[in-house]
Amino acid sequence: MVEIQLKNKNTFWLWNNDIDFQKRGDVAYWFPSYSATTNLPHKLYEVAKLSNLKFSSSDNKNDEFSYIDISNINTSDGSYEKTRIKNAYAPSRARKKIEWLDVIVSTVRPNRNATSIILEDSDDLVCSTGFAVLRAMKINPYYLFVFTKTVSFIEQLVRQTSATMYPAVNENDILNVGLSIPSEKDQQKVEQIVKEALQLKKEAEADYQKSNQLLNETLGLTGIEQRRELAFWRWSTDIEIIKTLEPNFWKKTISSKKHPTIEFGDIFNHQKGTEVGSALYQDGGIPFLRVSDLGDLEIQFGNSSKYINETLFSELKDEFQPHKGELLFSKDATIGLVTKVETEEKQIISSGILRLQIKNKDFDPDFLMALLTNKFVNQEFVKNSTGSVIKHLNTQKLSEIELPLVDKQIQREVASKIKSSISKKQLSKQKLQEAKDFVENLAKKA
Repeated sequence: MVEIQLKNKNTFWLWNNDIDFQKRGDVAYWFPSYSATTNLPHKLYEVAKLSNLKFSSSDNKNDEFSYIDISNINTSDGSYEKTRIKNAYAPSRARKKIEWLDVIVSTVRPNRNATSIILEDSDDLVCSTGFAVLRAMKINPYYLFVFTKTVSFIEQLVRQTSATMYPAVNENDILNVGLSIPSEKDQQKVEQIVKEALQLKKEAEADYQKSNQLLNETLGLTGIEQRRELAFWRWSTDIEIIKTLEPNFWKKTISSKKHPTIEFGDIFNHQKGTEVGSALYQDGGIPFLRVSDLGDLEIQFGNSSKYINETLFSELKDEFQPHKGELLFSKDATIGLVTKVETEEKQIISSGILRLQIKNKDFDPDFLMALLTNKFVNQEFVKNSTGSVIKHLNTQKLSEIELPLVDKQIQREVASKIKSSISKKQLSKQKLQEAKDFVENLAKKA
């Protein structure tokens, strides 16, 4: 008998004849929860195949294409963003063409679960070679997508990973994942739930864009294009060397001249989070919020989220627990991510996040979320940040940044759209979770 004690997990044991050390000698491979997935009745290769469509950027250097990298995937709901790139500047990994209803699965760090379903019919859509591109053959593509978001799928891939610093699987590992195949009726039910979730997300995005449009109109910024300056020059008389030589600071930015302004520090009190060290992370327990857990006006817990124990939480909660009604604001890495704490829950924030308490009652908290995430306001945060690889925004500089004062009626109208957007987004996530639960329950019954 072999007995194994695992960090943050219960001890488990297996008989010697249950373990083939010549196959794999690492403990994680023999987790009982992982081993249970080997009994599923079908393999993915029975119902899906790998797409063999290739993309060559050398065909026409002046053409453009839409590119999806692993970092463009929202691991929470599987949505994705695209980047328009000229063929001449194509990344070396932009080699796979993708089509409508393809399901893409990241082969690196499968615990992050960067998977998505392609829901647009475009002839210039390309993804990274870091994805396996699955094409459903004898299975509903929406069901296949939801299956890739389940614990069963994730655990099977994690079990097959090689390397510790940059864990990855190969495409054959994905094709050999076990699954159950329910009736066509059940698969269609999953498709319907996913479509409802996607429609809600689409409506949520439309409401957010309406709030942004109204805010831009109010600030006199409608129709102004935000351009990224990769290279620029300034006369020496235009910069103060004593102040800063950080290039970002001296980029031209667009600001509203139509409204009086107020300093950030006159609206908010703020308090920075803390660090506990990776040695104290757990797989479950009290959430330890990091910048990567902040999404579009929401907290997005995923497979890479970290947790701490109750004892450590008790030590830190007086200073670092966010409370209902506060805003959370990222000051490091991705600057300016914002969400509102909607409920009083046990959680601790990391040092890259600020707790914002609204001290100026002339501002609606939901309006402030729209204002702080507005692209023209965000550029001021980025402009005042430092660091070439990982950005940092000094809290003193943040306090001095000027924000526009907006009429209360406009605030209420913008806030209404933001509330509607957040509500629909939450309903969308609930629908997607409903689909995942349904698929996982079907597997248990198989």
